[in-house]
Amino acid sequence: MTRAGWLLLALPVSAFAGTPEIIDAVEAKYAGVETLTAKFTQTTKSELYGADEQSGTMSLMRPAKMRWVFAGDGKQFVTDGSTMWIYNPADNQVLKYSDVSQSAASADSLLQSLDRISELFEVELLEDTKTVKRLSLKPKAADAQVKRIELALDGDLVIQNVTILDAFDTSTALAFQNVALDSKLPEGTFTFEVPKGAEVISAN
Repeated sequence: MTRAGWLLLALPVSAFAGTPEIIDAVEAKYAGVETLTAKFTQTTKSELYGADEQSGTMSLMRPAKMRWVFAGDGKQFVTDGSTMWIYNPADNQVLKYSDVSQSAASADSLLQSLDRISELFEVELLEDTKTVKRLSLKPKAADAQVKRIELALDGDLVIQNVTILDAFDTSTALAFQNVALDSKLPEGTFTFEVPKGAEVISAN
């Protein structure tokens, strides 16, 4: 999945007395979740490249497995936790990363780290209603490549939207539908098979 960043300016945390309770509730909700699947719509906006929208399906499994499949162009991002493959059908080309380091600021890593957001982020509560919980997350890591992340959950704390603003002010927003927690995934979900005739390039 595109490793991007996103942000909306946060109100002072002191304005929301319920922040610690919300953090505890989110971390407890996802503490035992091993898999997450959903449909997604990704909207990217930057001053240099303008706006772009894509959609597809995603599957995640802790601790670091993922598969993002984009509709239309068929692009795929797949990792088995140690190796990542990025496949672009238009070029019939595969980029292979044999040493994948996980960043808590990337969208897929964030989704797998919802049980420890207080450890990884400075958290501010933007909105707290019966139907919507919105949090602003600022990475604590000094070398983080994003400025801020906004996380929106529904009343049951199921993730609905993630928006990231990166160091270059590129905004990437992900809207999720049909989110399923702890669903059984088919064997081989995180195994990538190089398409016949595709060129494999080692990105390391």
